[in-house]
Amino acid sequence: MNNNKKLIDLINDLVSRYLGEENFNEIRNLIANAENSEVKLILKGRKAQTQVEPLEETTKITYYFDNIITYSRKRLKLSQFLSLLIECVELCLTFGEFKIAEYLLNIIDNASIQNQKFDLPYTQSLLLRAELYTRSSQWSSAIQTLRTVKKIVAAKNENKTIGKIHNLLGIIETEKGNLVLASKQYQKALDYFSKVKDNMMVGVVEMNLGIIDTIKSNWDEAYTHYKRALAAFEKLMDLKRLSLVRHNIGMLFKNRGELEAALTEFDRSLEYAMEANYLLAKGLAYLGKGDVYAKLEEYALAMEYCNKAMEVFYKIMDKVGLADTYKIKGVVQRDISNHEIAETYLLTSLRLSEEIESILNYAEASYELGILYRKWQKPDLAKRYLKLSESYFAKVGAKDNLEHVKIIMDRTNNS
Repeated sequence: MNNNKKLIDLINDLVSRYLGEENFNEIRNLIANAENSEVKLILKGRKAQTQVEPLEETTKITYYFDNIITYSRKRLKLSQFLSLLIECVELCLTFGEFKIAEYLLNIIDNASIQNQKFDLPYTQSLLLRAELYTRSSQWSSAIQTLRTVKKIVAAKNENKTIGKIHNLLGIIETEKGNLVLASKQYQKALDYFSKVKDNMMVGVVEMNLGIIDTIKSNWDEAYTHYKRALAAFEKLMDLKRLSLVRHNIGMLFKNRGELEAALTEFDRSLEYAMEANYLLAKGLAYLGKGDVYAKLEEYALAMEYCNKAMEVFYKIMDKVGLADTYKIKGVVQRDISNHEIAETYLLTSLRLSEEIESILNYAEASYELGILYRKWQKPDLAKRYLKLSESYFAKVGAKDNLEHVKIIMDRTNNS
């Protein structure tokens, strides 16, 4: 079953739940009849009876949503209608359909603003918009949106919403490499989620704290955070978040040099991601496997999984994922002595990292460029990029990475 068909099937289930089976069957038949009528009309106007080309997938899904929305608006109370759209947005984010998600968010915002008593759907819409911006590395837009949400809920003691604001701010600071600020945001989020006893979101924050400890090479602390998150997600059978925490455990094992254990975790992550149709986690699992296979010098497999990851990240326009993918592809090309290709890939990773202000990604790409230029017998360039990576790893607080850079720098200076 392809991804778009699965999305439409889930939307059908959702709409049927809100409208009831009779109304749902009516709109589904109406849409089918409209499509058949238009195909017949087009064929009638043609001299040759050729097949009519189907609509492009994103257009087809948006067309489907438009008709569902129009029909649902007529038959549902406004509060129910807005709730339906919010659930549709959540599904679109899971499937990486960001353009459609934004399209639906605009409808929610307009309807909510025109009816002041519906400020809760508007707040939920803004939070989802901030998540969309965060997922597509639009940090400034995400932060501005979160500030708007904070103003709306400031006097309402909505602990869960405030917790989500701090968690998203923590994610943004983590991606930018500001780990001290990220930790503070996560701790605030943890306090708010603990107050309302939201075990799922407590697990999310525990996972995010584990990511910070993984970057800092605090392996035991990171694993403790991940185990807490894993317990929460397993209890709730939250497949999306199980895929993410398994990926992060895989990253811990990979960074610790336990490559076979890492592959096992990435495979588990991929299984959950496939079952949940969660594109982000699919891309991350593919990339994790590509990275491990590159380290195992199984370059054909490494490139195959990197290309699968790249396909996902381009679909959801995840620049963080793309920067990482170009970096690993660059490492593979460097290791098989395709220096020019490796340079292009690594410089692309560096450029993307600079665009999204990701200090950690910039440091990693600089390090790999330093090794490339050392191997290519370009010592001046090697020293330049190794110094860059050293300064940025120090800023992030990535201890193990910093030690690796210093070893390579000493070898370069003494060669």
